Amino acid sequence: MGQRRPFRAMSAVVACLVASACSSSTSTPTPEPEVTVAVWGSEQDAKTYQQRVELAGDRVNGVNVKLLHVPNNGDYGTKIQSMISEGNPPDIIQVAESVHSYSSKNQLLPLNNFIETEKLDLVGRFGERAAHSYDREGKTWALPDRNGPMVLYYNKDLFDKDGVPYPTADWKWPDFLAAAQKLTVKDGDKTMRYGFAAGDWWPWWMAFMLQNGGRILDDAGKPVINSPENAKAMQFYADLVHKHHVAPSKKDYEALKISSPDQLFAQGNAAMIMTGFWNIAALKETPQVRWGISPLFKNTKQATISFQSGLAITKSSRRPELAFKVLDFLTSAEGQKPIATTGQDAPANREVQDSEEFLRPAWAIGDVSMDAFKQSAEFAFAPPMTPEWGSMQKAFGTIIGEICDGVVTPKDGLAAAQRSLENLGK
Repeated sequence: MGQRRPFRAMSAVVACLVASACSSSTSTPTPEPEVTVAVWGSEQDAKTYQQRVELAGDRVNGVNVKLLHVPNNGDYGTKIQSMISEGNPPDIIQVAESVHSYSSKNQLLPLNNFIETEKLDLVGRFGERAAHSYDREGKTWALPDRNGPMVLYYNKDLFDKDGVPYPTADWKWPDFLAAAQKLTVKDGDKTMRYGFAAGDWWPWWMAFMLQNGGRILDDAGKPVINSPENAKAMQFYADLVHKHHVAPSKKDYEALKISSPDQLFAQGNAAMIMTGFWNIAALKETPQVRWGISPLFKNTKQATISFQSGLAITKSSRRPELAFKVLDFLTSAEGQKPIATTGQDAPANREVQDSEEFLRPAWAIGDVSMDAFKQSAEFAFAPPMTPEWGSMQKAFGTIIGEICDGVVTPKDGLAAAQRSLENLGK
């Protein structure tokens, strides 16, 4: 018996070693849970978002962050709805004017509890106007992410040639009109260069309404587009084309075979345009145009339209707590810095808006400062974010176009637009 004990002891040791070896060779690390972030936009947008989600994956413990990029904006909503209905939704989705088409269908998670628990200072992070731009019925449905307001682009060479002082935020409508008249060049009945260029796209004419104290909806969400303030604004706007002849009409664009004011500006055939941050990328390709940017002019008040987008958490996200940690990081200064350094857009985070990376970026052209975007953020208005926003655009789109074309008067056109908006609720 005594001789057998060592054999039995050795067998036990060998068994233990084999078990240990087997255990170490077959065990695998537990994969980190995944948070998916869905966005739309160009390939350049995708590159910037990829940088940001990789940063989030590094900074937020215990999570793998994956980007879902939908190149075509028009396909984005369809894709998200399909994923939600199939029970496989992204955890975080990019939203804009459509935010409440999601929230009204109970497809988004209110963020209030997370914000309170983390003691987030939204006003400090995003500013007074943007902080609660995605609120509805007392709940916060998204946090601001990108916040590029419309500004005034102007051709410095044309201003210098014609002796016109550069635009400033102190300009009022008469100053703007006088500059546009002086900068317009004609050869007989033919316009060789326009002082200003716009059209019937809603951000252009709506900015003029806001500058004159007008609105589309009141605080209760009721249509108020047919107001004296709006009628005066639309008369001034239409007169730029049909009375003062300082801006092209729809027929003028067609004759020139040009589809947008941005193209006309890039050719040097428009001295001023109202447009967003995206135009910077196009102007990088046209070094022959020496341009600057300024906050928009005003009439009774300072106002512009903000092309902002936010990030929201889907109601059916399987990991909402982790999703909010990722969302918190993406809207922090560190999470938003790539927006500025890549030249993607104007960031919503105020700290980044104030940074050298945004105001004087390495990619900037000449002496152009991004400060106009920062200044404009203080008086930028988002479009009415209601569940009916898409239907509203269809309701007033054609009618406003007829005002811009001079087919109907602002008084008659806005009365018709008011009726169309009121009929949406019936």
